[in-house]
Amino acid sequence: MIDARIKLRHIACFLEVAARSGFGRAAEALHLTQPAVSRAIAELEDILGVPLFERGRGGAVLTGEGVAFRTHAGAAFAELGRGIDTLRQVGGGGGALVVGVLPTVAARIMPKAVQRAKAAGLAASIVIEAGPNGWLIDQLKQGGLDLVVGRLAEPQVMMGLAFEHLYSEPIVFVVRPGHPAATGRPVRLEDIAHHTLIMPARGSIIRPEIDRLFIQEGIGRIDDRIEAVEPQFSRAYVRASDAVWIISHGVVAGDLDEGTLVRLPLSTSVSGGPVGLTTRAGHAPTPAAEQLVRAVREVARGL
Repeated sequence: MIDARIKLRHIACFLEVAARSGFGRAAEALHLTQPAVSRAIAELEDILGVPLFERGRGGAVLTGEGVAFRTHAGAAFAELGRGIDTLRQVGGGGGALVVGVLPTVAARIMPKAVQRAKAAGLAASIVIEAGPNGWLIDQLKQGGLDLVVGRLAEPQVMMGLAFEHLYSEPIVFVVRPGHPAATGRPVRLEDIAHHTLIMPARGSIIRPEIDRLFIQEGIGRIDDRIEAVEPQFSRAYVRASDAVWIISHGVVAGDLDEGTLVRLPLSTSVSGGPVGLTTRAGHAPTPAAEQLVRAVREVARGL
């Protein structure tokens, strides 16, 4: 039996502090005071009889007990939310569907998928949360997202999750039209390594593949590089310079179609990575989620 002293506010505060690694940031997100959040966590720890966080100047870090509790608390909280949404849909209220997407997917897949789902009768409001793959997976595990459309994570990260492959996303090297390297002939990595290279930051899911590619070609260090997360900066910088932007194809697919950027043909092969639907294993999707998933599959098949 669940201890009757545990309230939803306890779970909400716990999950928010765990997600944001701090009481102050959690309080801001929950629109509560920091003392109120701290009090809720203290009450929850007293009820459970174990410490859930280690407090320090850098914030709040989950203890081993906290990590174990978060998996189940997040799933339970998410299931309750989905139950409420299902009732709203039955009653004609539509409910809400929260979807995590990589920026590449946000631009390439989701607009068409949402349009298609709504045309098929989807009544739920849709919240699109874009961000790095690791953050999206973490939010999904905690119950903050209903599903994720992104890259396949490492096996140890996918524990408790299910992945459905949709398509493969290649890594491309793009430059401005008229760039010295844009001759139409295959380009060697050593020929472009002296240009400024713009690439995803360390920790992004495709960065290890990029690093391996250069190491395989005997290029162990790149001093003139810019690590950027925001596509807007990279797009503007590469258009105004001789920099080379290394990025997932989906981010620049529109630019390539419009001719505002040019893809460099490489003399060496560049592998991509699987993109697909990630959900919590063993959790039945809501009717709204099923509608959107069908639309995502249909759009992905047309790529």
